[in-house]
Amino acid sequence: MARLSQRAMNNVVILAMLVMIALFNLDKFASTPDAPSSRSLLPSDAYVLKIEQDGHKLERNGQTWRQVSGRAALPVTPQAQYAAWQQAALVPTPLPDSALSQVEPIITVVWLAGYSQGIVYAFYPSSHPTTVKLDGQWYALENAELRTLLPWLSFADQ
Repeated sequence: MARLSQRAMNNVVILAMLVMIALFNLDKFASTPDAPSSRSLLPSDAYVLKIEQDGHKLERNGQTWRQVSGRAALPVTPQAQYAAWQQAALVPTPLPDSALSQVEPIITVVWLAGYSQGIVYAFYPSSHPTTVKLDGQWYALENAELRTLLPWLSFADQ
C-alpha cells in the first residue's frame, strides 16, 4: 500500500473540507424558487372572529355569520360574504406608493382569534382589478368582487 507524503495528506484534508463546505451550503448555490404567485386573502389556518369596515361588520355568531349594518337588507348573505373572503386571492403587483396616493382607500380590519391586533386591508376600488395594500405590499384582488366582500358598499353610490 502506498503511503502519502505529509504534503499530499494536507491536500486531501483541504479538499475534503472544501467538499464539506460546498455540501453544507448547497441550498445557497441552488436557484431559489420564485415567490408564490398568489396568496389567500385570509390566512388559511386562521379562525376569523369579525370583519369590520366603517361601522359595518360581518361577525361570527356561534357556527354561523351575521351582518351588522345600518342597511335594511344586503344583497349578499352572511355565509356567501364569508365564503367570498375565503375564496379571494391576492396576486403581487408592482405598484409604486405614489400611484394611488390621491385615492381614498376603503380600510377593512379582520380580527382573528388569538391575536390582539387585526389584519388591516386597504382596498382601492378605483382600479381594475381592485388593488389591495397589505403589510406595505401591493396586490391585485382575484376570485372575488369587492361588492361581495363588503356588500354594504353597493349602497354607497345610490
